Amino acid sequence: MIATADEPSAWRAVVVLGAGRSGTSAITRGLQALGVDLGDRLRPGGGKNPTGFFEDQDLLRLNKRLKRLLAIRGDSVRLVDPAEWGAAPVTALQGEAVETIRRRFADTPLWGYKYGRTLRMLPFWEGAYRTLGLDVRYVVALRNPLSVARSRGKLDPRRGTQEKSDLEWLVNVVPYFREVRERPFMVVDYDLVMAEPAAQLKRMATRLELPMDATAEASIAAYAEGFLKPGMRHSRFTPDDLDHAPNLHPLVRDAHGWLYRLATDEIGGDDEAPWRDWARIETEVAALAPILRHIDRVESDLRRARWNPAGPLQAVPHLWRRVSRG
Repeated sequence: MIATADEPSAWRAVVVLGAGRSGTSAITRGLQALGVDLGDRLRPGGGKNPTGFFEDQDLLRLNKRLKRLLAIRGDSVRLVDPAEWGAAPVTALQGEAVETIRRRFADTPLWGYKYGRTLRMLPFWEGAYRTLGLDVRYVVALRNPLSVARSRGKLDPRRGTQEKSDLEWLVNVVPYFREVRERPFMVVDYDLVMAEPAAQLKRMATRLELPMDATAEASIAAYAEGFLKPGMRHSRFTPDDLDHAPNLHPLVRDAHGWLYRLATDEIGGDDEAPWRDWARIETEVAALAPILRHIDRVESDLRRARWNPAGPLQAVPHLWRRVSRG
């Protein structure tokens, strides 16, 4: 259930969170239909998202710079050490983020944005929001992990294996999700948006306290009938399918289960049971830190081996020495 701050700011932002290939773009476009201003500098559609990414280009550049500072690639699975958020280059970039948001959106009472890895970088952005005094509301986009892997596999077969996709899902969703609880938030399931778009958008409007009038009704109808297309979703699995997926990581099954219950309003954000179990999930993900670092090192060496001008045969011995060291 969404909470309301005692003294909410008149300056509100709706931020869409979620792992990649989870419908964040389509859900963000739904927010636009509800009157959330996404700005006038959106990244154009193309490639993996021909209907649009709905990402502000200035904020996108900041996120990409943050990724470089943290040495995190798109397929990275290492956990970010807490000390990294306080590093001087990161805090300097956070100051730039504050000024960028002021410059772009200070005169916009209700605005929003999304970037697929914002949840993984939440400590950085939360610091900026607090400095700005923003009333931030989170929308967490959820999709069945089997569908996430299938969708990712169409773009990159290596990353689309269930095992690799699950690790990316875990590191992008689990570590900082508890911080989401400190703000008004809701979870939205992509398959439910595709199946019942009008109902899900009205649910979003209610939970985010957005006005519903004739204009909003017309925009919702246009979104449901004009924007969403069957071809935007190439696979669909049910939560029951997760119980019969031998390659699915059990922590993904557990975490998705709680998030899906939030998305279907079976439980509310104030219920304590999911948060108690989430603490266990966090602890078990944290215990994976050494192997996750190792995976990133090995994949980095593989990339260097692939592009080594001396040829892959010369690079392989170095690679395997690194692998054997862990």
